[in-house]
Amino acid sequence: MKWTQPAGMILLAIVALLVINGCAPQETGDEQENSTRIVQDMWGREVEIKEEVTSAVIIEWEGLAAKSMQIFGIQEMIVGVDDYAKKNTFRNHVVPVVGTVPDIGSAWSGVNYETLANLKPDVVFMELWVTNESEKELHSDAINKIEELGIPVITFLSPSCFEEPHIDTAWEHVRLVGEVFQKQEEAAALIQRMDEKVALIRSRTQGIEAADKADVVIFATMDNVMGTKSIQSYFLTEIINANNLIEGGDFVKISEEQLLKLDPDVLIIHGHDGYLDPAVVREGRQAGLNWGNVQHLQAIENDRFISLGYEEWRATIETPVALLKMAKTIYPDLFEDIDLEAEEVNMYMQDYGMTREEALKAIEAQRYTAIVEVN
Repeated sequence: MKWTQPAGMILLAIVALLVINGCAPQETGDEQENSTRIVQDMWGREVEIKEEVTSAVIIEWEGLAAKSMQIFGIQEMIVGVDDYAKKNTFRNHVVPVVGTVPDIGSAWSGVNYETLANLKPDVVFMELWVTNESEKELHSDAINKIEELGIPVITFLSPSCFEEPHIDTAWEHVRLVGEVFQKQEEAAALIQRMDEKVALIRSRTQGIEAADKADVVIFATMDNVMGTKSIQSYFLTEIINANNLIEGGDFVKISEEQLLKLDPDVLIIHGHDGYLDPAVVREGRQAGLNWGNVQHLQAIENDRFISLGYEEWRATIETPVALLKMAKTIYPDLFEDIDLEAEEVNMYMQDYGMTREEALKAIEAQRYTAIVEVN
């Protein structure tokens, strides 16, 4: 059969009309499901992930990925977590799904690859603590084995692993989670809220002259203090504008005699191994150190010390409020107008969407004692 010119023109017109009306061939469901995109992680790796990510396994220290997902309203996409998160009472409180999903271990304790494979997550978030070659090999091995299962791994770097620690390296965890789940606006808004709290502290302390800076020791519970390589030292020196009396390193061993010799103006007690109740210090009890042997520290005699919670000492969502607590303890006159309890409650209500009652329970959960033994 031959086509006449008018018939051909009519056919072309019909085809054009179908295209205009959206009836041209569309991308199939399978094609949409198989479409991918590239995300660059904090180790500089280009990671290929699904266009639409709907599930994740999280292995982390700071908790920024799980907490961000909770705040973004996508916490049900968490299908597995590390063993540290499962034991962390506070994280279970602010991200309840953590307590319900499988424990897949960690690069440190060993990943349960069989459980991970059965979960079939679209992505694994893995926070790395890499300060030497052996730690690099440990994490590289875990990443390679996970990716051999066909699961992409997006790495975060712990903020203390950089040559020069900075608060922005912590917020990069939040930004990456937002990028992976296409929640960029929510991530930017969260980062802005946290930065505004940090900026408030900086605005009040940056004018302090060198001679007027307080001398501080950051005690990490048990028998460690935080050296200048840690993100916690950066918080102290670059945001609060005080002196860290501990030189070098991140976690630095200290004795009671050394602490007495340093005799800081202010003592900040972090909850690395668990919350250390200030009453334990005032009563001179044994908890890591024998606090009875250091009662003559001027920080204790002048009641210029503070205990931070199990999670807020980290570079995490609660950090800006913890920095306010530190700043008011170090420079009380500059922060006389700040109601710390109100600031803390408001943070949980605003960021996590909690009620006031839930926020108070979260604050109490920060006082988890973990492995700290008190005698």
